[in-house]
Amino acid sequence: MNTAAPMDIPRWKTALNMMINPGEVIKTQMTKIPWPYSVMVSGLSFTLFFLQTGLDMLKTGQIGASTVILITMLGLLYGTVGIALLAVMVWALSQAGQRGYTLEWAISTFALGYSATFVYALSGLIFSLAFGWKTAVAFGVTGVLWALRPTVYTIKQMSGERLAFSIAMTTLCGAILLIGWEELLPEMQGRLDLIRLGTVTVRPESVQWVISPDHPIPLKR
Repeated sequence: MNTAAPMDIPRWKTALNMMINPGEVIKTQMTKIPWPYSVMVSGLSFTLFFLQTGLDMLKTGQIGASTVILITMLGLLYGTVGIALLAVMVWALSQAGQRGYTLEWAISTFALGYSATFVYALSGLIFSLAFGWKTAVAFGVTGVLWALRPTVYTIKQMSGERLAFSIAMTTLCGAILLIGWEELLPEMQGRLDLIRLGTVTVRPESVQWVISPDHPIPLKR
């Protein structure tokens, strides 16, 4: 008689299964996944997503290479701290603690749901580098939207099978992430432009005239 214990499923397989069958993973496997691993997955996902965005902006001449690096670092922060904060918010609003779900479980499950975002973002980065395509929307945003499916299962599990609540909270989380992504990057670019106004590098074609047409004052940037 075979008495060998069943082998544990590798974590990378659990992450991929979260894309295909999130309900089963959430119910049976998430207790075995530590939250730092899950946060690493979501962090890499948004790092690649923001890197694609930076590369798209670089191709159109909107930003320089140094700004791409800053945007990529912002993506890492977005995918770790930002996702963790969203998980805490959902955990509190769904009263998951009263149902025995710990905050660590909520963060781990919420973050691992962005495995699909990682796959899409990685694929988009490959196409961006190999063919010069703009991939932030086609691959990055699609990956974030795909992750909404695991998110709704996670919230449904934490909230005691409240489907309407789960759908509403999932929609809110998706809107926060995409609106934040859309608003943060122009804001960063605007701040960098202001910083450049204080530099000593001056080119003749960069001189602008302000105040009024009658009494112009040159502004160097």
